[in-house]
Amino acid sequence: RCYILFNKNGKIQLSLRQSRLNPKSNSKVEDVEITCIKDVKKGQLVRGYVKSVTQSGVFFGLSPSLHGRILFHNVSPYFVQKHSLYEKYLPEGKLLTAKVLSVSEKGKHIELSLLPEDTGMPCILPESLGLPRYDAEEEKRKAGDTEKREELKMKAKRRRGNSESEQVWMAPPSLCCCTLDFVIRMAFKIHPSCCPSPSTHFLLLQEAKPKKRKICPTDENDSGIEVYYREEEDDDQEEEAAERKPKIKKPGEAPRLRVSMSFTWDEDMNAMDTAVLNQKEESSESEEEEDPQSKMKKQTKKEKELEKQKKEKELCKLEAALMDPSRQPQSADDFDRLVLSSPNSSILWLQYMAFHLQATEIEKARAVAERALKTICFREEQEKLNVWVALLNLENMYGSEETLMKVFERAVQYNEPLKVFQHLCDIYANSEKYKQAEELYHTMLKRFRQEKSVWLKYASFLLKQGQTEATHRLLERALKALATKEHVDVISRFAQLEFRFGDSEHAKALFESTLSSYPKRTDIWSIYMDIMIKHGSQKEVRDIFERVIHLSLAPKKMKFFFKRYLDYEKKFGTTESVLAVKRAALEYVETKSSLA
Repeated sequence: RCYILFNKNGKIQLSLRQSRLNPKSNSKVEDVEITCIKDVKKGQLVRGYVKSVTQSGVFFGLSPSLHGRILFHNVSPYFVQKHSLYEKYLPEGKLLTAKVLSVSEKGKHIELSLLPEDTGMPCILPESLGLPRYDAEEEKRKAGDTEKREELKMKAKRRRGNSESEQVWMAPPSLCCCTLDFVIRMAFKIHPSCCPSPSTHFLLLQEAKPKKRKICPTDENDSGIEVYYREEEDDDQEEEAAERKPKIKKPGEAPRLRVSMSFTWDEDMNAMDTAVLNQKEESSESEEEEDPQSKMKKQTKKEKELEKQKKEKELCKLEAALMDPSRQPQSADDFDRLVLSSPNSSILWLQYMAFHLQATEIEKARAVAERALKTICFREEQEKLNVWVALLNLENMYGSEETLMKVFERAVQYNEPLKVFQHLCDIYANSEKYKQAEELYHTMLKRFRQEKSVWLKYASFLLKQGQTEATHRLLERALKALATKEHVDVISRFAQLEFRFGDSEHAKALFESTLSSYPKRTDIWSIYMDIMIKHGSQKEVRDIFERVIHLSLAPKKMKFFFKRYLDYEKKFGTTESVLAVKRAALEYVETKSSLA
């Protein structure tokens, strides 16, 4: 049964909710139906299905018309570089529990989280993958950022030192010849008449081709200012130049003053003070920046110690939980540990498969089954057969007919074919696939016609379907196909099945016919008595006992039947009936003693 929500454009949307199918039932609704965004509240735990995994996150379906988004850092606490890993562990249609982080009614955006601390469920990505956590990645990034900052500071300091060492105090270009003339006179205290004119100063500066040489300061208190002077060429070169270009002296002109060195002038000496102050301020700022970094380092050490302590406590808790024998496995890692401890136990493998099927992880359940078939020892035939049967059930429920037949063919190759056929027939019958089951029974009757169990299983299948006439015909076919020594047992089995699922009168007739032809088969008599005690009347049971005690059987067998008759009368009869049974036993003993 299902509930039709709507039918549009040839698409029918169905619902299997019990609240819709049985609205009058008072059973609690586990998952409240979400019809609009107003039904979702912050902090609420909701269940839904994975719709898709994209670059922007995981889209989660809460209802046919409402979806939410889960960012990757809210999917798991592990750092994943390749998003294809999410597609592997979050297939489309997987049922999950999520927590609502935020709801935006205007934009109709719902942010969700799948983290274990939010949902209380195990992590989607197992620890066995060895992925780093987000906390470790952030610490690495912070450490890398601090290293880059320190390198940049060191480079800046080196640049400052180089620039300071290469500074040269040069005369400003705005200094004119007049000011130069005035400075020379003031420096050497020369009368203006003795100094050359400004034009001659300019010519002297042009003619001279000085070489820069660095004068090292002789004073111990070095001011940090480097002074350069220009030394004229050798005297020989000067004389040659003078001879080539003779100059005419004017009458009354004073001899020119030759200065062997030129001066470098600064516009203001306070510039040095400001530069030094700036350097001091920068150094103080760098020291202030380094102090909080050292504090941060101290804080991170404390945090690391606290994290180590927390991890140790968590490990202790995990170890204690793992040591608990009554603890049920709750994750894939727990099942892996159990399977490693006892690899030949089919029960653990089947529980592992059921764990994945509960989470609708069908491919993982298949992988577990294949892994079990490879792991279990080949001597453990029954354990392997259990896994094969579980795999057949899985393919019957979640797979197609092709996949089921492929698994069936493989199972027939690796196990006893008859057992595999019988299990598949049971699977078909339990899943109400009666046509496939009947076809398989026909193939079994052709392939295993000498096996008594095949005829009996097919008879029980037909009787459960209410096909009594078909069972009668099947009994005739079985008696023709089987050996004569198996006939009595087969008839009694068919009669028992008739008592359970078919016509009791026909079952009585079968027993009576076999007992009339084989009266000394005490096993058939005892089976007939047991069935009649359960399904027949007391009169019919007493008639059977009276018939048995008057048979000519061995004394041990007669003693067994007399004892059963007496117990029955003590339980269901009266004192007179009990005395009657005792008298019959005494008469039998007397007759036997007289004959002896």
